[in-house]
Amino acid sequence: MNYRKKAILMVVALFCLNIAMLAQAVSLKMNNVSVKEAMTQLKNKSGYSFVYKVGDLDTKKIVSVKAEQLNEAIDQILYGQNVVYEVKGKNIIVQKGQPRPKVVKGDKKRKITGVVNDLNGEPIIGATVKEKGDVNGTATDLDANFTLEVSPGAILEVSYIGYQPQEVKVGDRTTLAITLIEDQQVLDEVVVVGYGTQSKKDITGSVAVVSTDAIHETPVATFAEALQGKASGVYISNSGGPSGETTIRIRGVGSLNSSDPLIVVDGVSGVDISSVNPNDIESMQVLKDASATAIYGAQGANGVIIITTKQGTRADRVRVSYNGYFGVAKMANSGYDLLNGWESMEFEELGQQNLYNYRGLATSHPQFGQIAATGGKGISMPYAIKPAGYSEQQIIDMYGSVEAWEKSYVDDGSSSWARSAYYQMLADGYSDAEARKGTNWYDEIVQTGKIQDHQISLVGGGEKATYSVSLGYTNREGTIQNSYFKRYSLRTNTTYNPNKYFTMGQNTNLAAMETGGESGRQGDANTFAKTYTMNSWVPIYNVGGDYTGSVAPNAGRDISAVHQVAMNENDWTRMFHGQTAVFAELSNPWIEGLKLRSQFSARLNGMWSLEMTERQNMANKEASANNTLTETGNWRLNWQWTNTATYTKKIHEDHNITVVLGTEAIKQGVGRYMQGTRIDYIFESDPNTWTLDNGSSSNIGNSSRYQRKVTMFGLFGRADYSYKGKYLATFTIRRDASSKFGSKNRWGNFPSASLGWRMSDEKFMEPTRKWLDDFKLRAGYGTTGNSNIGSYNYAFQYGTGNYYMYPITGSDSETSPGYVLSNLGDSDAKWETTKMFNIGFDLTALSNRLTAGFDFYVKNTSDLLVPANWSALVGNASKPSINIGDMKNRGIDLSIGWRDKVGEFGYNITANISRYKNEVTRLGSSDLFNDTRLSKVNITTVGQPVGMFYGYQIDGIYQNEQDVISSGVLPYGVATENDLVASAWVGRYKMKDVNNDGKIDADDRTIIGNPHPDLTGGFNISLTWRDFDLSTYMYYSIGNDLYKHYEYYTMFGNLQSNYSKDRLAKSWDPVNNPNGIYPLWTTTSTEGPEAGNESNSNYVQDGSYLRMQTLTLGYSLPKKLLKKIGFEKIRVYGQISNVFTITGYDGLDPEVRSHTSFENEYVSSDMNKGIDYGSYGMPRQFLMGVNVTF
Repeated sequence: MNYRKKAILMVVALFCLNIAMLAQAVSLKMNNVSVKEAMTQLKNKSGYSFVYKVGDLDTKKIVSVKAEQLNEAIDQILYGQNVVYEVKGKNIIVQKGQPRPKVVKGDKKRKITGVVNDLNGEPIIGATVKEKGDVNGTATDLDANFTLEVSPGAILEVSYIGYQPQEVKVGDRTTLAITLIEDQQVLDEVVVVGYGTQSKKDITGSVAVVSTDAIHETPVATFAEALQGKASGVYISNSGGPSGETTIRIRGVGSLNSSDPLIVVDGVSGVDISSVNPNDIESMQVLKDASATAIYGAQGANGVIIITTKQGTRADRVRVSYNGYFGVAKMANSGYDLLNGWESMEFEELGQQNLYNYRGLATSHPQFGQIAATGGKGISMPYAIKPAGYSEQQIIDMYGSVEAWEKSYVDDGSSSWARSAYYQMLADGYSDAEARKGTNWYDEIVQTGKIQDHQISLVGGGEKATYSVSLGYTNREGTIQNSYFKRYSLRTNTTYNPNKYFTMGQNTNLAAMETGGESGRQGDANTFAKTYTMNSWVPIYNVGGDYTGSVAPNAGRDISAVHQVAMNENDWTRMFHGQTAVFAELSNPWIEGLKLRSQFSARLNGMWSLEMTERQNMANKEASANNTLTETGNWRLNWQWTNTATYTKKIHEDHNITVVLGTEAIKQGVGRYMQGTRIDYIFESDPNTWTLDNGSSSNIGNSSRYQRKVTMFGLFGRADYSYKGKYLATFTIRRDASSKFGSKNRWGNFPSASLGWRMSDEKFMEPTRKWLDDFKLRAGYGTTGNSNIGSYNYAFQYGTGNYYMYPITGSDSETSPGYVLSNLGDSDAKWETTKMFNIGFDLTALSNRLTAGFDFYVKNTSDLLVPANWSALVGNASKPSINIGDMKNRGIDLSIGWRDKVGEFGYNITANISRYKNEVTRLGSSDLFNDTRLSKVNITTVGQPVGMFYGYQIDGIYQNEQDVISSGVLPYGVATENDLVASAWVGRYKMKDVNNDGKIDADDRTIIGNPHPDLTGGFNISLTWRDFDLSTYMYYSIGNDLYKHYEYYTMFGNLQSNYSKDRLAKSWDPVNNPNGIYPLWTTTSTEGPEAGNESNSNYVQDGSYLRMQTLTLGYSLPKKLLKKIGFEKIRVYGQISNVFTITGYDGLDPEVRSHTSFENEYVSSDMNKGIDYGSYGMPRQFLMGVNVTF
């Protein structure tokens, strides 16, 4: 017998079993009892329970029942009510409908046949076909056909999950063709909230439910990347690197230390983003306001993201899915528009000429020489840049021949000879035109990276057990050479129910990851910065075949970008993240509605890295003559034990109460860190020799330390109340203790309350019910805490070391180890406390086609923990964070969606928009600054948002000497009028006298830009037609400024960097460019300090942008074909990501992520927000993928 016949027999057998159950004998006899009493008696006799909406059924009506079968009993109990019913399992589902007819004995039934299809003509297998008002029914077979005996005048009720139910009058017909229309209604979702679940319609807090389809369709390394623009009030900044490092902010900045939200996966707190495979996610909720997050207490101040991974089913079948794609990733930009080799030489000549013409001064370049007008031999491209500025003839004169010069090469830096890129490329066979361009460092290091992702999952289970297993493999090459991210993941979720009272299970996730090369973090040491800090007239290789670099005078800083990526080739960092949780639940143990749950989880993270810093002194003027191997390892164990008791009770049909009580113990940071270094490896390019023992034993470096331990304990409770589903209330309380605080302030209390009113259920709203489906007002107020400070902030710590000069022995010899106070503590430090008020509404209308949600919030954080700015009198010890600040955030979140179907064309459009305003309202006695190579680039000060850009306000360019004199303001750095030489300031920056004291000095620095956006959001458009689907997703950020820190190098040549073509095109010139925005170009050595060494408003630019993140076209094989080959789904698709970006920003990418170091780890930061040195930017990806289920 083939599988098809077997399946048909199984369907028929199941249906017959169902009919037999419904027709089972039930002896029930009652006189003059209420409908409610009759229902109770039927449940006691048969085990069948009635399910209905309050108000649909008059339970006080008096009935009499005399029945021998189940269907007779149901009909008599519901007789005369304006309802219909359907029996599913052990539930009798009652809904509003036409009055139930009396059952007339003796009616002659007749057989009818039919078929049920969708709008595309595809068969709907397993659709329910039932005679209205009767238990008589069947299900469609594998060809979507059905046969049924019905009474005269019968009406059929046809239904299937995901389609609108339909009533069909049989009339005189014996054959029916029925078409079901896809259901556009929003399901009454069950949403995961803190330590439990709630129906979405009953939530009174601000909770965003993120579509997992939107996450799965975005090709990313982490779920955080895909979350961008999917939920209002959630701001995501991506690095664009292959490992997917991100910054997440929920409703602005909540702290000066860290505003990262809490990540909870399957009830486990603090999970690492990179260890979660996005394909494993079944549901995701973002808790945004304090009434939703207060139950997490000290962990919830910055919002909570709750993730539930895929669980098993009780469908008695195994469902196998495969999702995979292959593709390529390319840079979506062409790098910095820098001067090429020949242009750099000509630019130097122009600068020297300007210096002579307008300043009467002369200078010389060590490579290009000096113009003839000032006594030089003229500007020319040197043959050799090491030694500096030599012509070929000079080399021959000194060494006898070029060959002899090459043979004298020594890789020691001092004799590491190099030609200019022009002459080296000519020698390598390039044309003169190509050789003049020199080295384009950006083009030399970018690549087309290959990306692939494969996920396979098995889901199944039965009556007593369920299971879900998934395996994943991700391999993403970055768009910079030798950069990559790999992840192997395994997740297993299982449950077991030995009986109806007891459930036990486990959730386990294992992820092994490896990263290498450029990560995309900001700073002038990253690979992107090295594309502009090395000049284009420098060749890749010197005459000895080694890399060229800063050993050539004025060549640039450090090593070249090509040298950097080559050194990354065999370096790696490998990580293991293991997470497991075991739980047990006891349902209705002694009290109906009571559930007890206990879950213990552990997370074990390990990291091992190997890095060879090859000897660089032949290229890098700052490098030593040694190579160095650094090997680092650490492990960290965290555990969490959560216990909850949940009680649910319905009182008098109208009152629903749920109470949750619990305890939670957390310990983090059990583990060790160690690092070893050795130098002088003979075979530095062979990773097989990279062990510490193979290095020199004369210079050994090593260190180790404990991880920083933290313990927390919390008591919490929540009470949810609903009256007729119309009046809603939620109250929570949590009391937390943390080891980060001294004994006086270790405990904190975090309460919240929220109310909801389903206004649409009120009688006065009846006129709106034709178009308004649901309208709920909600408001909440709550308190949460934050403890993102050092683990031992409260404690005074002591250390040893020769540099302390106070030996334990008491002698005055500095060679003995000393003992001294190394870290000051603040035993009075206490929790940062965030209080938030939220008011909003949720709306669905027009048959649930329109959805909308709105929130307004005020979020006040008090007792900010700020690094102490104590005087030098306290000594050199590190200073703690102390409570001296307050902060406020206000904002709105709005989301709206529309979905519909017109014939075979379906569409779904969703959009969201968010705005927040951050303000520091108290900050002790001094401002906080962030320094780069420029002083005080960011400022955090009272009355302004965190991390504002700070510096001098450029007010133009001095046009002539009269402009300098008549301005009435002494230029930057000029102390008195007697010191002013007006001619020296023509063509230089004119700065605004902010304090009106008649001179420009440090007191004139002011706010010059705001890195916080005015508006952020996204919109998604999904279209379907027959078996095709087309979707796109866009994200935008409006009103935020960015700080073009890369211009410190590319506009002013700092650290001997290359110049941008913009500096050539936009420099002021009294004749050729009187409207120029940059100072008169007079060579690097004569740039005024106000231009190259001070933060100013010319660095700041609007960073607004609109980006089409994805464009996807898919095709699903027809159901008829799938049925024949035994598959449930086969979909193929093509996708482009980062399709386009509309922006006026000059940098590589307007999406700039900032970070800082905290307790030896990189964390996202708001104090230096928006500073752009250059990084990946989002790559443009081209993918082909397939989704298969069977």
